[in-house]
Amino acid sequence: MRIAWRAVIGGLWFGLLAACTPAAPNLTAETASGGVPLTSEHVLAPGDEFELRFAFYPDLNDRVLVGPDGRLSLQLINTVAVGGLTVGEATKLLNERYAKVVRDPQASITMRTYAPEEIFVDGWVANPGLVRSDVPLTVSRAIAQAGGAKSGAHMDDVLVLRRTQDGVVHYYQVALGHYAGAGASAEDPLLSSYDVVYVPQGVLGSISDFLANYLKNVPFYVNYTIQ
Repeated sequence: MRIAWRAVIGGLWFGLLAACTPAAPNLTAETASGGVPLTSEHVLAPGDEFELRFAFYPDLNDRVLVGPDGRLSLQLINTVAVGGLTVGEATKLLNERYAKVVRDPQASITMRTYAPEEIFVDGWVANPGLVRSDVPLTVSRAIAQAGGAKSGAHMDDVLVLRRTQDGVVHYYQVALGHYAGAGASAEDPLLSSYDVVYVPQGVLGSISDFLANYLKNVPFYVNYTIQ
């Protein structure tokens, strides 16, 4: 199944899709039941702020903000794209870049503020709609911010929709069961900004058929085609 996105409103996915319509992405299924996290750790995003410190070059220490394009503007090495990288991956990249201009940079990153996350929570919850958070959200915490699941919600088949930078739209099935949401990533997957969390009222039949109908009514999809 392929879904061609035509327009996005309300800010959700706007930053990814503004000014152009990307090629039709694949829609693929993955599972997160049984404790497999969707996101094992935070990935850097526009608006994140961190301290960059050097063991032997204090003049290069800086507090930097990830720009809207996912890039940093830094001393000596100009711009570096870090959006979508984990802190560890970004640290490795920056050390590689700085090693070309200084000896043994030993740069480290310390997160200071996170860009506000926007998650759309829908389905059998008390207050469906857009949820904003200044800290990374797990599936259960996003549901809690939407007022919690209603009585009878089928928590073993929560759906998470995510569009990745390569244009592929993934849907994940998350089995929360009666998990209360204490934040353990082994049971309660971390979300990324612009994810969609759908809590079903009952057992879903064909997920592909459900999504084909559901996407017609989601407020931030104006039009799409299935190929």
